[in-house]
Amino acid sequence: MKCRFCFSELEEEFDFCLVCGNRNLKLAGLFAESGRLNLALFGDVQRTLTFRIYGEWESLRNTFEVIWEKLHRKRADKLYLSGESRDIISETERILKLNALYPLYISVLEPMEMNEFLRTLSEFMMSSGEMEKVHLKPESKIGGAHSTIIGGREGRGLVMRIAESEFVKKIVPGVIENKGTTTGSVRLKLTRSDDRGNIRALLIHGGSVQQIHVITTARNREEGEMLIKMLRSLLH
Repeated sequence: MKCRFCFSELEEEFDFCLVCGNRNLKLAGLFAESGRLNLALFGDVQRTLTFRIYGEWESLRNTFEVIWEKLHRKRADKLYLSGESRDIISETERILKLNALYPLYISVLEPMEMNEFLRTLSEFMMSSGEMEKVHLKPESKIGGAHSTIIGGREGRGLVMRIAESEFVKKIVPGVIENKGTTTGSVRLKLTRSDDRGNIRALLIHGGSVQQIHVITTARNREEGEMLIKMLRSLLH
């Protein structure tokens, strides 16, 4: 096990290199299922570490501490989380945060099967490594002829979450259609990508619907559809 930058020996695969100060881990994910946690680590290759979990709190806490130690020694700065059901994902997220050893951004994905999760992470890694990154403040990305964003503070907050992505260049609020009351829940629905990788979204507040155009750095429909999955995790 050697560092992919300076070829120094590492104690464990994907460890942060203390010699050259580079991170060998490219991406990390945790898949939760009944009685088991699967830690997926991606570098030049992919490895999955499986941990069996039991009902006793002490055993459960020890397992999560081991997972946190693995992530810390590899200097993971983001963890993708999914599982076989929403309840299991939510409980895993709760215990992860309860036992946190250091600040780590947890990006929660929709429930899916293990193989789909690994495939999704692999596609994330390849797409994010190739797409251009934009380093702008989220608020500076929002503009266009229509300055109004429906849903008040909550609606603007959802749009701002999307704007936080480094793969989003600009967000253009569009026309508003009023089909009834403007009371009720507020949600942002990412619908589809066009051929250039830009995303169409709908901001919904009760009976009002506003088109939201998301201009991205994706180069085609395939990258745009992959980016939709990444952005949905920001809305969780």
